[in-house]
Amino acid sequence: MSQSAATRAYPRQELLREPQWLAARLDDTSVRVIDCDPVEVATQRPHIPGAVALPIHPYFRDTDTGVGVATAAQTEAIMSGLGVSNDTTVVCYDSSGGTLAARIWWVLWYYGHENATFLNGGIHAWNQLGLPTETDWQTPPNGNFHATAHEDRIASCETMLPGLHSGDMIPLDVRAIHEWAGTTPNVANQREGHIPGAVHIEWKDFVDWDQATRLKPAEEIRELLEAKGVTRDKRVVPY
Repeated sequence: MSQSAATRAYPRQELLREPQWLAARLDDTSVRVIDCDPVEVATQRPHIPGAVALPIHPYFRDTDTGVGVATAAQTEAIMSGLGVSNDTTVVCYDSSGGTLAARIWWVLWYYGHENATFLNGGIHAWNQLGLPTETDWQTPPNGNFHATAHEDRIASCETMLPGLHSGDMIPLDVRAIHEWAGTTPNVANQREGHIPGAVHIEWKDFVDWDQATRLKPAEEIRELLEAKGVTRDKRVVPY
């Protein structure tokens, strides 16, 4: 059944924009669109007009160590090179159901850039509506991005353990079921299984795959979370 954007009723629309919203702003120089797919994927298909390709692995890890998140200096250089300044509205999208775009959104949020949004449905929703695409990549003028880490926006063991003991925190494990259960060895994980007390909802369950990879309606997401005990009175830590 088709479901319009209006019936999806997301309460924080500034964080989750529909393709029509972006289509009306393609000529706005204060908006920078980032294609968050790996370069080898993004460059093999048409992209949203004016978009820039991410010149780093979409996990945006420290470019020296390959772990964690890129440093403030690295993030400043990368974002400035993409034409992003602190007053730029950044729109993140991908072709992977939103996981890669969400990661870039989080990196920006971690470094204090509040004016970033996630394109609902990414390139699939854009194409479904027949909106314009292009194959040539533009080179925007350099921006002036300043990154300030907000350490409270990343959960360390030191912050999680007290919350787990008090019951005020819910680790939300969004990995595949075999990763959650530890039934299949995964070289990316140092240890198998999951955090004690964690709730498991795979990230794919939040996506409406029949609606061009848009997120499910807000009410469905709320019901999905509450059915697993993930409520607004808890601090939720996805991983």
